[in-house]
Amino acid sequence: MANTGIRMFFMKALVKLLRKPQAKVSLEKPKGSVLDIGAGGEGVIAKTCGNETVCVDIRKTEIEEAKARGAVANWVLCDACSMPFRNAAFDAATFFFSLMYIKTSERKQAAISEARRILRSDGLLYLWDANVQEKPELYMVFVEAKLPDGEKIYTGYGVRGKVEKEQTLELVSRIALEAGFKADKTEAHKNWFAASFH
Repeated sequence: MANTGIRMFFMKALVKLLRKPQAKVSLEKPKGSVLDIGAGGEGVIAKTCGNETVCVDIRKTEIEEAKARGAVANWVLCDACSMPFRNAAFDAATFFFSLMYIKTSERKQAAISEARRILRSDGLLYLWDANVQEKPELYMVFVEAKLPDGEKIYTGYGVRGKVEKEQTLELVSRIALEAGFKADKTEAHKNWFAASFH
C-alpha cells in the first residue's frame, strides 16, 4: 500500500509539472448499463458515468485508490479475462487506458472476447489507450480527461517491464474484429488512440 501511495504521489507531481498531456480526451456517458474494465486508479469512467456503473479491476489496491479519489461505482474484484457476469448483461463496455496493462496479446484477446460476451447484441465497446511501439523498461502516457460536467482530470498511465508485443490501434482493432466486433469509429494520434466497436 505504501509503495502505491508513493508511486501515485510522484506520478501526480510529474503530471502537474508537465501539464502538457500527450492525450486529450473528451468523454461522454455511454447509453444504458456500462461495464468499465480495468477501472481502478483514477476511476475516470466511474466519474463519467455515475454510481450505476459496474467497474472491474484485478488489483484491490487500484479499486481502493479509485474509491479514495471519489469514484463511486459498483466495484468488482476480478480478472478481465474471466468476469462473473451473465452473457449480454451490458449495453456498453469500456477500456480506458487499461489494455496497456494486459501485457500479452493472448490475454488482450481473452479480455476483449469477454467484453463481447457480456455485451448485448447491439452493445458498444469503447477503447482509449496508448500506442506502445517500442519496448521500453518504463512507458508512460499523460492524459487530460474532460468529463461531461466540465471537470478535467490530469493523470498518467504507465507500464513497467518488457511488454511482449507492441500495442497499436491496428493490433487492437484486429483483436476486436477476431472477437466478433465490427469497427464503428477510430481516432489515431501519435501517442494514443480511441476506437469504438459494435
